[in-house]
Amino acid sequence: MKKIISALSCVLAVMFVISCGSTPEPEPEPTVKDVVEEVKEEVKEEVKEEVKTVDFSEANQALFALAEAARKEAVELEAEKHFPDGFAVAETKYTAIKNDIASDSAKDYSAEIKDLTARYQSLAVASQAKVLKDKADALSLEEENKAAYEAGKKALEEYALFGADTDGTTLLAKANEARSAYNDVVNKGLKANAGRERQAALEAKKNADSVKAGVARKEEYTKASEIFKKADSSYVTANLEGAFNGYKISKEAFTSMYEEIKEKRAAAQALIDAAKQKVADSENYAIEADSIAPLEGETAGIEAEDAVLLEEDNFANPEDAVIDVEEGATAKTAEKVAETAIAVEEAANAAIENAQNDSEEAQ
Repeated sequence: MKKIISALSCVLAVMFVISCGSTPEPEPEPTVKDVVEEVKEEVKEEVKEEVKTVDFSEANQALFALAEAARKEAVELEAEKHFPDGFAVAETKYTAIKNDIASDSAKDYSAEIKDLTARYQSLAVASQAKVLKDKADALSLEEENKAAYEAGKKALEEYALFGADTDGTTLLAKANEARSAYNDVVNKGLKANAGRERQAALEAKKNADSVKAGVARKEEYTKASEIFKKADSSYVTANLEGAFNGYKISKEAFTSMYEEIKEKRAAAQALIDAAKQKVADSENYAIEADSIAPLEGETAGIEAEDAVLLEEDNFANPEDAVIDVEEGATAKTAEKVAETAIAVEEAANAAIENAQNDSEEAQ
């Protein structure tokens, strides 16, 4: 600013001298435009000098710290395993920028560092999407939300095909697209799926109760009932994966008990039927023998018809061994959640199907 003021002062002084002089041919007075142009040149020179003196060292370090944090998260989420090529590209850029900062820390590397940060963030998000996809596959959720599943699959495939020249912002947007889609598949689809698994577990328990599993396999039956109750608690607290797995385990346990007890009962019944047949055959033989040579009076070794051979045995009521898993506030809430989730999903599927039908008719 001092230079600017000095320039203006000189211009004014010249103008004053010219106005006071009496030369026959005065030089043309500088115009306002000339003064402005001169001032602009002075300002440009000052700006250039100031730019040359700016040191970006601290800004570079602060931005690079964010890149380091993003890199750490990507490593923790096993991005190198899920996307080895993309991770290798990021590591190459990371090393290059780190070396550049070490050799000339004052230079502005903000654009490169921000791009690197977005690249590592995309690797972390894409890894989360991959984990969600694996979870959806393990829980057989593909058909629960087909559109979202396919959208997530496509986004992940496109992400994996991006090359080294793709900028970090584009990578991060595509990774977010994949994660959002698979998140819908797992969380929204799993809610209804867990509800159906709950209903299946209850049906399996009813079958187990029909063969008195609470008596025949008391320990296993009690454990399966407790797992079901715990799954209900998980369901009402939105731990959908825990609820689904709990219902599935209890369903399989009740089903196993039912099948094994039913099989053993069938085998035992076959033996009983065979024994009854032998008794019937013996009775027929005895009747035939008695008609030929009837016995008279009491015979040693044969008891009277009304003799009590064994004391009466009072067995405990098998119904007392049945554990009710449908009573209580938690069970009632879980039942409502399941019914609502299934109804919502069925309505959504119906709406999608109707829209597809309308589209096909319009074509």
